[in-house]
Amino acid sequence: MEVACPVPLLMLAEKEGNEESREFFDLINGVTYTMNFPELVGKLCLGVGIPGWIFTADVKGNMNLFHLNSRSLIELPHVDTLDNFEYDYHIQYEYYVVKALLSSNPHTNDDYILMINQGVPRSLAYWKPGNTRFITVTHKGAYSDVTYHDGQFYGVNFLGNVVIFDFRGRGLERPIKRIVQGVPSEFICGMQLYIVHSLGELFVITRDGIENHPETNSYGVKEFIVSKVDVDNESYEDVDDLGNRALFLGFSASMAVEQYGCKANHIYFTDDCSTAYFSSVKGGGKDMGIYNLFEDTIEPHYTGESYHRFSPPIWIFNTPFSV
Repeated sequence: MEVACPVPLLMLAEKEGNEESREFFDLINGVTYTMNFPELVGKLCLGVGIPGWIFTADVKGNMNLFHLNSRSLIELPHVDTLDNFEYDYHIQYEYYVVKALLSSNPHTNDDYILMINQGVPRSLAYWKPGNTRFITVTHKGAYSDVTYHDGQFYGVNFLGNVVIFDFRGRGLERPIKRIVQGVPSEFICGMQLYIVHSLGELFVITRDGIENHPETNSYGVKEFIVSKVDVDNESYEDVDDLGNRALFLGFSASMAVEQYGCKANHIYFTDDCSTAYFSSVKGGGKDMGIYNLFEDTIEPHYTGESYHRFSPPIWIFNTPFSV
């Protein structure tokens, strides 16, 4: 997904003992802003691709959309209304949703769509204003990520297939759906996948290094591979030149950014290796940095520590806050 946005901010994790206060690191200017958000205490927070908005879920299974500037709150159906949800199987409600993506800004468009990726079985489901429950649109295959462009959602599963949901001009609950070959599955075993639509191009990105090393029990990015997918011809090609674009990946909506002082042809990433959080005393937040696609090197973007068991730092795009 591509967004015209003010500034990429890193929303840092909730701090033990100071839960109501949240810090936001301004990536471009190197400034940290602090604001009080009692509405976010103890909640999973996910970036949704629209400036200012985040998705939240709490320990009781309540899910909401929340706007950081206006503090507007939109209540969503409870997590146990999702198809195939079984509470006994999951540790806690707040772990369950792993991705959330808005089609447009709820402040300016009443006809927006929210697509989420639920933890197990990693199905995609959507909600529109007025609906009493989410509608599941994938029933086979585990999905890793989803992006949006011009009335269509594009999802990628862990076999490298791309699913396309066309909501344009549809009055029915079920969008038009088709599945195409994206990236061959033999190249992506054990990796995290992301999908981004930008400037008329569709990219599938693989992240190597999400699993614990069998000897050191540690994890961390080894390599990113960016593939441009042609859905009409069901073909792909690996690319290492994104032009003026930078990618933002992690535990939030995957984004392409073409301005605001970001380093072109770099990938800004945060820690979304949730299966490894449980082996770390501190939780998630270790695996963050800026990956250079030309040189295959990594440098830090935030040099401090910010860990959390289920809600580590995420990308948001927003105007800077008043201190």
